Amino acid sequence: MKLGKQWKIAIGAAILGNFLSFFILFSPAERLNIDILNVLLPSKITSEDIVIVSIDETSFAAFETQWPWPRELHGMLIERLVEEGARDIIFDVVFAEPSEVESDAYFVEAISAAKNVILASDLTAVDDGFMTGVIETRPYIEFEDAGARVGLAGVDQDNDRVIRYFPSFKNTLSSVAAGIDDVPEERSKIINYIGEDHSFDYISYYQFFIEDGIEEGAIENKYVLIGLDVKATPDVQQSQVDAFPTPYTRFNARLSPGVEVHANMLQNLLNESWITNPPFQQKLILLVVMGVIGFFATQTFNPFFSAGTLILASLGAFGASVFSWQNGYFLSAFAAFPSYVFCFVASGAHAYLTEGKQKRQIKGAFAQYLAPDMVDALIADPDKLTLGGEKRKMTIMFCDVRGFTAISEALKEQPEVLAEVINTLLTELTNDILDSGGTIDKYMGDCIMAFWNAPVENPKHAELAVEAAQKMMNTIYRVNDIISAQGNVSFDLRIGIGVATGECVVGNMGSKQRFDYTVLGDVVNLASRLEGQTKGYGITTVLCKNTAAAIHDKSQLILEIDKIRVKGKTDPEVIFGLLESGANSEEIKAVNQYLNEFRAGNFVKSMQALDPILKHEKSPVYAYASLMKNRINQLLDTPLPKDWDGVYTAETK
Repeated sequence: MKLGKQWKIAIGAAILGNFLSFFILFSPAERLNIDILNVLLPSKITSEDIVIVSIDETSFAAFETQWPWPRELHGMLIERLVEEGARDIIFDVVFAEPSEVESDAYFVEAISAAKNVILASDLTAVDDGFMTGVIETRPYIEFEDAGARVGLAGVDQDNDRVIRYFPSFKNTLSSVAAGIDDVPEERSKIINYIGEDHSFDYISYYQFFIEDGIEEGAIENKYVLIGLDVKATPDVQQSQVDAFPTPYTRFNARLSPGVEVHANMLQNLLNESWITNPPFQQKLILLVVMGVIGFFATQTFNPFFSAGTLILASLGAFGASVFSWQNGYFLSAFAAFPSYVFCFVASGAHAYLTEGKQKRQIKGAFAQYLAPDMVDALIADPDKLTLGGEKRKMTIMFCDVRGFTAISEALKEQPEVLAEVINTLLTELTNDILDSGGTIDKYMGDCIMAFWNAPVENPKHAELAVEAAQKMMNTIYRVNDIISAQGNVSFDLRIGIGVATGECVVGNMGSKQRFDYTVLGDVVNLASRLEGQTKGYGITTVLCKNTAAAIHDKSQLILEIDKIRVKGKTDPEVIFGLLESGANSEEIKAVNQYLNEFRAGNFVKSMQALDPILKHEKSPVYAYASLMKNRINQLLDTPLPKDWDGVYTAETK
């Protein structure tokens, strides 16, 4: 490509990018810029001189009355606030209509005596066919005559409904409280929030009506704002709850009570900590300068140089934006980012059309037999295509269906129904494993093998595996209901689950022609053997000691059940049962006593230890106790081995 063509493409991209930034993307980019700066750099000025009295759900429950509350209640609140030394009492509630005469009279007397009450008014759009415009809904005249000052409770919402700017009208609640008469130009002052919602000191309304409800001096000489803090509107005549999105809403999805928005504006006015939003002409100059930078960064069409230059320019612009924000001035650093994107797209078009196309072809080929996340990993790091693995501590699970051979035999004349049953079963159990962060290794008929802590590492792999097992034990009941509802068969399906934690090797195993991402190691065999032992203990899930040791908050659900030598291993393993419902202290004590006596060779005493459990068929360890009793009866028929070490040797897998 000739140099002249390169310049033309760079100039065209810069012009197109600036055009889109100016006419389409400028406002969204600026809104994002303001939100990020507000979150990263909240106001450093403290809010100790402002307290919010919240009309919240707790207060509604305490008073046991619907909204609107009787006016004498607000009057009594004013009296309490005066007693506590409040500097200004600001209601973010519009009392536009009269209520009961005695109730209003009490409110009037309280306002008159306090001499520091500010009531809210509101702006209402009118279009009745005869008149179109905006009128101010002021408080009931008797309240104003009693000496209440009035401030507009309206706010200016941005195009996305977020409150970012001071209202461009006079006599707002915050300006009246702060004693400021200036009316800012539209969007000239940006609210510098002190933090996310509920960053101010909050006191529930009802606390002023109980003994020792508030701390001494909690509101002395402070501005007290009173407003709603509820999740749903308490007034059926209101169209929406008194809560608004703020710059933090983009990141935490929570609304801020309207009263707290006014508190932030009041805090800014009292401390002169708002952010000045410069006129558009200044922003346009910055946009042009950054557009020139984008042109020079991409006119050679070197992707690495272009990307590095544009990233440095973007970081520099954002750094300048941070610095200016800290000094009370907003620099719109994000405005030119769309221009940078278009410029870089021009310089990277060649790579996209060649190397990008090749990668897409590779992904399409491998996606036919590898998981999508593995395909992405292979594209990012082709060396992973080689055979081999890495040593890692992992948790392995085997899950098998009990009695599936009998089910298969019963449905031998209906193979399509059998396939539907197994597919339903595996789908539901697989969802539980995946939802708990597990990876499916393979399906072996009606058996599932899964593992945790690979390919993505997670230190809580043992806990997640146990969490999956708990879900699966509940899911099997739902699967039975699903299969029965289909009307074809009705089986009482049950599962056995073995979970083991230990060192193993994970990676690509197989031949050079075909390999799988799987795990190898003794712990894999142990998990398989533990699954096979579940039916011998009457417990759905059996854990190894390493897995059980990693669980800290399930003491009543995880119970030591034996010390055994599983088939094919010489070293004994202490095993634990994961119960479907918690065992009580008496049951736990009985099992522990059984184990102590059994390991000591006192078979008669060990059997007697199980008696408290065997009296209750609904006990979560009843089946276990019954099977252990049968085991002891068998051992009593044979002489005790001289080398008895308390370890039970399993004869089956």
